Amino acid sequence: MKPSILSGAAVATALLSGSLPAAESQFFNDVKIPMRDGVNLAGDIYLPSNRTGKVGCWLNFSPYQATRPDKPQGAGRAEEWGVAAMNVDCRGLCHSEGVFDAFDPQLVDDADDLLNWIAAQPWSNGRVVSTGGSYPGNTQLACLKSANPALVACAPSVITFNPYSINYTASGVLIPEFFQKWHTGLAGAASWEELTKHTDRNDSYWTSRCDLRKLAEAKGRVFYQAGWFDMLGIETFESFAKMPAGSFLRVGPWSHGVNTFDKPDVDYSGVKGANVTEDEEIEFLRTALDGFPSKTAKLPGKIQIFVMGANQWRYENEWPLARTVYKKLFFDADRALSFDAAKGAAGEDAFRYDPENPVPTLGGRIIGKGGQYKQNEIESRKDVISYTSEALAEDLEVTGDVMATIVAKSTAAVADVAVKLCDVTGDGRSYNVIDTVCRGAFAADAPTKLDFRVDITSYVFKKGHKLRVEIAGSNYPHYEKASEAATTTLVRGESFLTLPTIPAK
Repeated sequence: MKPSILSGAAVATALLSGSLPAAESQFFNDVKIPMRDGVNLAGDIYLPSNRTGKVGCWLNFSPYQATRPDKPQGAGRAEEWGVAAMNVDCRGLCHSEGVFDAFDPQLVDDADDLLNWIAAQPWSNGRVVSTGGSYPGNTQLACLKSANPALVACAPSVITFNPYSINYTASGVLIPEFFQKWHTGLAGAASWEELTKHTDRNDSYWTSRCDLRKLAEAKGRVFYQAGWFDMLGIETFESFAKMPAGSFLRVGPWSHGVNTFDKPDVDYSGVKGANVTEDEEIEFLRTALDGFPSKTAKLPGKIQIFVMGANQWRYENEWPLARTVYKKLFFDADRALSFDAAKGAAGEDAFRYDPENPVPTLGGRIIGKGGQYKQNEIESRKDVISYTSEALAEDLEVTGDVMATIVAKSTAAVADVAVKLCDVTGDGRSYNVIDTVCRGAFAADAPTKLDFRVDITSYVFKKGHKLRVEIAGSNYPHYEKASEAATTTLVRGESFLTLPTIPAK
């Protein structure tokens, strides 16, 4: 049945009076939803034909033209579930009033006001669930931070609570390759320029945007999903640790989106089981709308990770894993890597950095070109130094935070150290696993110690394979390049990676 479409004054009259016939579906276009500061957000509402009495609501709160009068989003879901489907444009976008600021804390107030408005409608039973990935995931996190009781469950993916980590590394290196275009397209060039002025995580620009508000009071449970190669995923586990009881996390071998693979050289899309269905997510949300526990509560763990290399899903109940054995991987003489501290030979290795010829990005946490790529050509450059272990006598699982301790000196007062951990196959092909760039302030007369996280992962280096670490002065354009040319010298015996290894059962 084609829904009857109401707009303008007819919408307001019908919604406020509750005179909505239950025997047919109705679509309300461009409904004005007042915010506390007088701005009106725009929303589309679809009420299903099979509703009886008041119903719950499935919400899509998005910057991506959510209101589409010719095709109500979620109509099929609404009919199947017997709930309302509501699509709302973020402030300042599409049909909503105001000015859009990607990470403005105002979003939490808007989310709170929106949920209150939905709960007050005559067709609403006061129970709301929400879905969506990337920025629509961010709007769900804003709903959680408001602690509004109307939100009973949500399913955000490929997003975290920390917008600083989306735009900068921990040491203040900008990550502009994708986000400059995205941010400028939605919020304007001036907004992006302002963001680039705030490199310090602790200044007020970021502390206000990273404020968790009332998150500790939130009751809505969360079905949270992320990807090992997602550009926004570096703080996935920190975010999950802050989520309400009853939440569930799944991390796959994906790029920016569940079941999203960018067709790199190591292609997990063809691996059996790497793709997942929506079945568990749908059950999670529908049972929340009905007021029942989810089946996820009976799973072997509240965290499900895809262990790359072994190519298997596994359930866990904590992060980091309690059985982790931390092993130091030292930079050794003759460009070797060694787990034996006694072999950490004293000495130095230098690499040059030229801003006119930076080391190019190839794979990693990239939108569109993410994942694992063959790195041998990168490693053949004169401005990259590589250290390689002996062949492994048995499988080595690395699951958790990989940390780096780099002791170095540089001819520049400020210089970057790019680190990449790779898996080298028996025939010599080298594939990236994780990477980052750390920006250091170097003393003129003494080596400087840099301690930083490389990344999180769950990866098995197979028996007969080797570990390799690339060190360079850049990884561009994924990470902003340093402005000054430099020769940086790594102090071998004092520099190492710390690997979170998991003993074989």
